[in-house]
Amino acid sequence: MEEIIKYLGNFHPVVLHLPIGAFLFTFLLFLSQRFLKSNFDPAIRLGLLFSFITSIITSIFGYILRSFGEYDATLVDRHMWLALATTLMIGIVMYLHKKQRSFNQILSCFILSTVFLTVTGHNGGSLTHGKDYLKLPTIDAKISVINYDSIHVFNQVISPILDSKCVKCHNASKSKGSLMLSSVNKIQLGGERGQIIKSSSSINSRLYTYLNLPIDDKMHMPPDGNSQLNENEKELIRMWIDEGANFYSYRKINNDNFSNEIINYLPKRSNYVDPPRKKDLIKLVEGNFRIERVSYKSNFIDVKFTGKTFKQNDFNSLGKVDENIQRLDFSGINLSQISLNKLRSFENLNYLNLNNTSINSDDLIRFLPESITTLIISNNDLKLNVFEYLISNPNIKRVFAYNTINDKETVKQIANNSNNKIFFGISLEEFASNIPLRIPTIKFESKTLFSDSLQVEIIKDISNPTYRYSLDGEEPDSLSLIYKNPITIKKSSKLKIKAFKKGSFTSPTKEINYLKVADKIYDLKLYSFPTEPYDGDNFLTDNQLGTNNFGDGNWYGFLKSTPKNSSKNSLGDLIAEFSISDEVKEIGISCLTAYGAYILYPTRIQLYDISNNEEKIIYSQEIKDDDNIKYNSVFQKKIFKIPVKSNVSKVKLKVISNKKLPVGHPAEGEPAWLFVDEILLF
Repeated sequence: MEEIIKYLGNFHPVVLHLPIGAFLFTFLLFLSQRFLKSNFDPAIRLGLLFSFITSIITSIFGYILRSFGEYDATLVDRHMWLALATTLMIGIVMYLHKKQRSFNQILSCFILSTVFLTVTGHNGGSLTHGKDYLKLPTIDAKISVINYDSIHVFNQVISPILDSKCVKCHNASKSKGSLMLSSVNKIQLGGERGQIIKSSSSINSRLYTYLNLPIDDKMHMPPDGNSQLNENEKELIRMWIDEGANFYSYRKINNDNFSNEIINYLPKRSNYVDPPRKKDLIKLVEGNFRIERVSYKSNFIDVKFTGKTFKQNDFNSLGKVDENIQRLDFSGINLSQISLNKLRSFENLNYLNLNNTSINSDDLIRFLPESITTLIISNNDLKLNVFEYLISNPNIKRVFAYNTINDKETVKQIANNSNNKIFFGISLEEFASNIPLRIPTIKFESKTLFSDSLQVEIIKDISNPTYRYSLDGEEPDSLSLIYKNPITIKKSSKLKIKAFKKGSFTSPTKEINYLKVADKIYDLKLYSFPTEPYDGDNFLTDNQLGTNNFGDGNWYGFLKSTPKNSSKNSLGDLIAEFSISDEVKEIGISCLTAYGAYILYPTRIQLYDISNNEEKIIYSQEIKDDDNIKYNSVFQKKIFKIPVKSNVSKVKLKVISNKKLPVGHPAEGEPAWLFVDEILLF
């Protein structure tokens, strides 16, 4: 009985719109009859009666939801008493109208009821969506340039994802499952089921595994109907947990998968600032400053002082264009008597040359802008505290410090502790910045299956690099084949391509597996039903393999029906019939596994000969549990191949799913999902 009552409480957010809409429409009728000279009294009384009754029903459902839900006590009690007051006011309006009291009396009660209704609705919205759900967005007057050399992963990446997709239901006002995700302490505490993060193990962290459940699974988060995390956001959470779920430290951005996911998530750097005023530039040129535009695509400038004597007024004049300065060269200038406190306002400055400037060590620490990525401080007498500061600064990428410290052991120690960020040697090569090349882009990249041959074309990057490739899975190097014309592939191949260019880092490797098939299936007849929303058209025979993301629109998903789900497929298996030609020697079934997302490879694959309208089993293959990557959250694909006899013309294929998730799985005993994206003929 308690479960039924609790279930009724869920109807509160459904029926609450009835009294709101009915009452406001009735109020409109009441006002309009005054001006239209019409008698709407019967309709008004009916509207008030309907509003009053539905308000009572809504209040009852709300009280039930309050009793069983997990909401902020202060907010929910305030919402309850306001709702009761609103219901009472609607009843008073109904009574006054029935007794035909004066227009002004009824109008006053209508207005007061509307105020109560509005305040009650606002409090309800605060319970559901958080206290700031009506807060206007803050718009910055300026677009800041973000440096991506080091990132505080939790503050800049993970926390914004949780705030936008999860905190709505897990905050101080509304904490489903007694879980709050609004602070580090609350996240680490977990909810009624314990901790949601297990450091270095995303597969055992519910914060991640619940995100990857099929969307109609009751444990999928966020629930269906809410804004879902995209693949980039889910990967970031997985990688962050697997790296140790660090809440407090910065992480250096390198050429690795996690760094690439971070860069894809963060906003792109802005190349725009307002152009400097012409009169300010003229004044600087007249003051012996050389000014060059960094790029014709932006309004950033490169500034260097070319005069003999540098004074405080010269430095102050740069303040007029401080947001436009991206590169600043003070080399050879005596800055020991110059106040540099305004240097911190140069918010877009990323390159600063202080070579041979007699700069004070303390001034350098106090006034260095946070945006600096490249710093030249050679030929200055500096204290050790400068290097301690530079090593700990996460934004600075390179520091050139030739002839700043005489002790060789100290120099060696600083260089080692800085992870090679601080250079004490000096050469032209050290000042040149290698530009990483982009990963190659393939035209029609998703087309990886072919029956005769396939032309693979690279979309050339604007940097015009040299592309080198291999077709045998070997890593391309400087001796590999050079791409000049579209590559003709005539057999199954693993293509690897990299971009090369002198003076630049080589690109990451693009890897694509191309499969040659003997034929295509034209008469597939499916006897089992995929489960929504993984039930599109012709996924199994479109000659297009899906990605590792089962939601990319190329996968069929099968799930065994249970009392806990609404799957149309009672078995959860794939059963299909189709014809094959004499050329077909093998049949391949492309499947997916992701242990943490309750997706497993099949347990068995069976093939029947039905050429003579009789089912005769000709092959059966058991799939070992080892094929499923247990305790690993990585999605992986595999093509299971089964042989075909030469005299078979029509077959029935049965791909049998796991009916129970194995012992030790978080959902032990529940049916596993079976995902298949293609049936291949080899």
